[in-house]
Amino acid sequence: MALSSRPGKEWSGNTHSGTLPYIIVNICHFTSTFFPRIGGVEIVVSNLARQQTELGHRVMVLTPRIRGTDNHVELPYRVAHYSRPSSKRYLTRQVLFRLLWEHFRMPFDVLHCHSAYPHGYVASTFSQLTGVPVVITPHGPTDILRDEQIRKNPKLLKRLAKGLRTATSITAISQHIDTEIMSVGGIGRDKVFVIPNGVTLADFEGVEPYRHKCPYIFAMGRMVPQKGFDLLIHAFARVIEKTENLNLLLAGEGVHRQDYERLAKELGLGGRVEFLGLVQGRQKVAFMEGAEFFVCPSRFEPFGIVVLEALAAGVPVIAHRVGGIVDIVEEGVEGHLVNPENTRELADKILDLHSSPDRRAQFAKMASIKAQDYDWTKINQRYMDVYYKGMETRKRKKQAGD
Repeated sequence: MALSSRPGKEWSGNTHSGTLPYIIVNICHFTSTFFPRIGGVEIVVSNLARQQTELGHRVMVLTPRIRGTDNHVELPYRVAHYSRPSSKRYLTRQVLFRLLWEHFRMPFDVLHCHSAYPHGYVASTFSQLTGVPVVITPHGPTDILRDEQIRKNPKLLKRLAKGLRTATSITAISQHIDTEIMSVGGIGRDKVFVIPNGVTLADFEGVEPYRHKCPYIFAMGRMVPQKGFDLLIHAFARVIEKTENLNLLLAGEGVHRQDYERLAKELGLGGRVEFLGLVQGRQKVAFMEGAEFFVCPSRFEPFGIVVLEALAAGVPVIAHRVGGIVDIVEEGVEGHLVNPENTRELADKILDLHSSPDRRAQFAKMASIKAQDYDWTKINQRYMDVYYKGMETRKRKKQAGD
């Protein structure tokens, strides 16, 4: 049975986890950011597109062109770039034309928007014109959180609300984001699904752990205030007062890297803190697997992919009790959760776990178990179920003459 207005190809392989038929569909991922930029949203979109392509679906990613950069990337699915709108006033009209053109070339069965605004708003008009079901995934923080500019601007909030209310389905990457979505008002509870981000467990197999000159803890992310590396450096200054055989390795790049390097020097951390720069792929996995534990000092994380990666590497986690992290790490099971901005508590937890090898081993075991639920193969199945349900809903409405 085809679930869209045009014939679908029946899937002859294994069925997915849901109750709806598995058919081959055309999927467009509509996102404001993509490779060659590297970040959480880019990784999520790429992993979904890759999983869906491997299952035989026709997938494309539609994203703005990055000015002054070679935008070409070798991927198993099509990536189409459009020029950023020349005017914010006519933003929706300009991007809408490109969406309609791509739909004409390869009719979409589902349009998956990776922001509530502006993409969800543009998609609402697109769906009205074409009947294509729309799935919106706000990744946060700027497009959905109540204390961000979009939610504080009445005009933009009205547009954001329109997109969410008219979407066929909405997915939340964490319980926290789910709460923010529902706070917009006028959104049916039955069309919002909590689906976490995922991790490719195969990437963490067969990697030799990094061997350092002494035991170390590891942290990584963009060197920006949100990630809280200044808090971790202050906490580690307390740690080295009570232990001589522990180092801190920080990976990542960003506008505040030099500030953090200067802070470490001012606090007398010397060779105890090392800035590694950007690390990716197997090198990242090696640093994670070689660490006593991973530390995530973020002031806020809508989800916290890096925390999930640490669990997949089989290492305990100490993280701030914020955003989506509380969905991933359970206090006293895979690690410890610390109140944000409390550098004394963070230092105490680091010292305590450093001096407790048996507890680290137990946390590590539970971390590996928890990560199994987040493999991208399972997460993608949940997204496909949402797609199919949305397509079925649209079909019923069309048959009813809505």
